[in-house]
Amino acid sequence: MNRMLNRAIDRRAWILVPFFCFTFLPLAAGQPADSLEREIKKGKLTDAEKITIYDDLSWANMDSDMRKSVDFSAQGLALAKRTGDDRMVAVFHRNMGVAYYMGSVYDSAAIHLDKAIPIIQRIGDDRLEAVVHSAYGNLYKVQGLYNEALDNYLKAAAYFEQQDSPRELGKLYSNIGGVYQVMINYDHAMRYFEKAQKLAEQTGDQEGLASVYTSLSDIHLYKGTDKLQSLHYAQEAVRLYQETGNKFSENMALQTVAKVHYYHDDFSAAMPIAEAALRQAEDLGFPSLIAHALIIVSNIHYHQEQYAQSATTARQVLEHDSTNINVLRNVYANLTRAHAYLGQPDFTANYLDRYREVMDRYATETYQQALSAMEVKYETEKKELKIETLEKQRRLYTWLGVAGSIIFVLALAFAALRYRLAVSRQKLAEQETMRLQQEKQLIAVQAALDGEAAERSRLARDLHDGLGSMLSVVKFTLPQMKSGGVLEAVEVSRFQKALGMLDDSIRELRRIAHHMMPESLVRYGLKASLSDFCEAIPTVDFHYFGNEARLPEKLEILVYRCIHELVNNALKHARATRINVQLVQEPNRISFTVQDDGVGFDPGTVTEGTGLQNIRQRVTAFQGTMNIYSSKQGTEIHVELELTTNEQDDKSSDS
Repeated sequence: MNRMLNRAIDRRAWILVPFFCFTFLPLAAGQPADSLEREIKKGKLTDAEKITIYDDLSWANMDSDMRKSVDFSAQGLALAKRTGDDRMVAVFHRNMGVAYYMGSVYDSAAIHLDKAIPIIQRIGDDRLEAVVHSAYGNLYKVQGLYNEALDNYLKAAAYFEQQDSPRELGKLYSNIGGVYQVMINYDHAMRYFEKAQKLAEQTGDQEGLASVYTSLSDIHLYKGTDKLQSLHYAQEAVRLYQETGNKFSENMALQTVAKVHYYHDDFSAAMPIAEAALRQAEDLGFPSLIAHALIIVSNIHYHQEQYAQSATTARQVLEHDSTNINVLRNVYANLTRAHAYLGQPDFTANYLDRYREVMDRYATETYQQALSAMEVKYETEKKELKIETLEKQRRLYTWLGVAGSIIFVLALAFAALRYRLAVSRQKLAEQETMRLQQEKQLIAVQAALDGEAAERSRLARDLHDGLGSMLSVVKFTLPQMKSGGVLEAVEVSRFQKALGMLDDSIRELRRIAHHMMPESLVRYGLKASLSDFCEAIPTVDFHYFGNEARLPEKLEILVYRCIHELVNNALKHARATRINVQLVQEPNRISFTVQDDGVGFDPGTVTEGTGLQNIRQRVTAFQGTMNIYSSKQGTEIHVELELTTNEQDDKSSDS
């Protein structure tokens, strides 16, 4: 039982350590790094040309050599300051912030981003400000400050949405989806990843697509999807990153492949890949990559009951990245369990206390905001003072941890129960939040449907009573004008043709008015209006079963519009030769089916069009369900709507 609980805790801890597949927003593309370095060494360049090359070199080394990237940025920064180029001063501060972030030097990253912002706002460069907000989002995300990360990502996205920049927008959607992913809000995450994937495919952004694939692999892994699907996404990401030459992201994707094998207990396949990823990460020299690779190796050792190796590897993680909250949780979980199995209670209690300290440190919003103010937002001139403050806080937490360890050890027997209660409360809170969001969405959809029905009714009345009456008067007036004069044969033919066109216009106007709000629906109900509609189309058969009691007006309009849209879809897209419409009305529910013998489609791979999405929203607004069954022999769409007590009362009063 304890081993099963440990495995559950380990897997949950692992899922909370996703690979942050950040995509950065460069300001411009440059030449290959080697040729740029040769040009800068020639020395026969203007200051403006040198600044441009330093910018390109800084960016070119961003994902392979942090130190070189910082050095080129520093040289470009000095030259930009000397020439008075404020914009490039801000650009180089931004480049250094991103480079330090890639190297897990988060305090230096924040310092340079903070220096860039006031310069950008002074010169009014909105695009550069959006790019820096994106970099801030990456920094906040890895520090566990998800609200601040989302706020900055959304600020950047607002700019690129206005500028119609699909490539940059796709990268931001991917980053926003990553925030929701680490918050275990997979519904929101999937919505943004789908947007990012679509934009990446439209723009041919291979790295953006690979980033989405890496995240989708992780999400499908957590949801318990088939291993092959998770593995496919991760391997595709590796392939795409290899084609683009992005070694940093390729390593993250390779670690995801190892993670898929590890999660499905295939340790013999996972270990060689994890070790290869670790060697590659060490060659690249990025602490965050090394830390994540070591965690995978530590987890594999633990589940192979190699507890000493698991603990040793976990401790090595702390030497490379001790600031990432998601990394620390997994590390201290492994150290606690490994020493417990090794029979070392002192170490077990110590690491268990550290695990609790990490969880408590980021548990409250108040502390997160304080930490943000001290570690992310501080100004350069106050750096030393704030670092000293942080050191005092660390000593304070150490003292509190020692004092609280006695109580915590006594309460160790209740740890599993407290964990389950915490998870249960979190799930209840998430469910309540989702319920409130769904209620808001339903209210909005219902209001839209009511407005649409009212507007259709008004337009139908205006067309029929206003324009229709005027055309009818014109029709009856023209023959009277003809009788008062003599027309030649050609003019008579034209006159008769004009009268015919007037008749056609009156019929077309009546057809449009009837389509907007069928008179038979208002007067006689669903059966009569649907019979008229289907009889007008030779290939459509209509069948009605059940009582013919009138339904509430809104519900009748909903059913009529849905059937009308489904029949039109079958005629336009399915190439159907026969369409069957069936309506069943019972005392407590109403259902309808539209079936055709067309070409069909695969609902699992084909994205629903606007028409089907509108129908699904309308049905959901009335707490109904819609199911689609399609094959090469045709398509069947079935909708069921439950009649509430109020709606049944309305029916009784109508009848």
